[in-house]
Amino acid sequence: MRKLIPADLTPHYSRAFLFCMDWIYEAEGGDSDHSADKGGRTRFGISKGAYPSVDIPTLTWPQAMRIYHRDFWRGSRAKELAEHGLLELAFLHCDGAINHGVPLANMLLQQVLGVKVDGILGSRTLAAAINHNQEDLLVDYFARRASKYSRIAVNDPSQITFLYGWHRRLFKLENRIEKAVMNESFYCSWDFV
Repeated sequence: MRKLIPADLTPHYSRAFLFCMDWIYEAEGGDSDHSADKGGRTRFGISKGAYPSVDIPTLTWPQAMRIYHRDFWRGSRAKELAEHGLLELAFLHCDGAINHGVPLANMLLQQVLGVKVDGILGSRTLAAAINHNQEDLLVDYFARRASKYSRIAVNDPSQITFLYGWHRRLFKLENRIEKAVMNESFYCSWDFV
């Protein structure tokens, strides 16, 4: 892990979650207050729009990690995807939940899997993900997310300013996952808290 993860937090979170958070820290960065961002002011990707009771300017990275763990790693069931050995999908899905919201990320995954699209990652969606060709699933999920970004920009031209960055985020995440998978220790001794 990079030094981005405070050493005192590592015993409390799984290596799988920390790998994901290392990526999220890089992708989301520090502070942002872009006038066209519908979420409003953000810090570490946590927005005032989504978390109105959080004091965004004073939010620390450990506090953001707690939100990500509760609402996105566990909330999107990425943790369970990882527990079933679908680590790449878990990382992609958690990132999608953070960027699109949990229900929409679940719907995009369900569309790829060809199951009922209800925004809830239940036992049927989980089973379909487990039994799906993983390479095709990842490629199709990346493509579905890219398509969603494009539709957002088409439907709301004020958001086109973010399109390049959204697509770049996906390409960088794909590269990050690919590099990690090529490391032969990637699948060894993960824990999934």
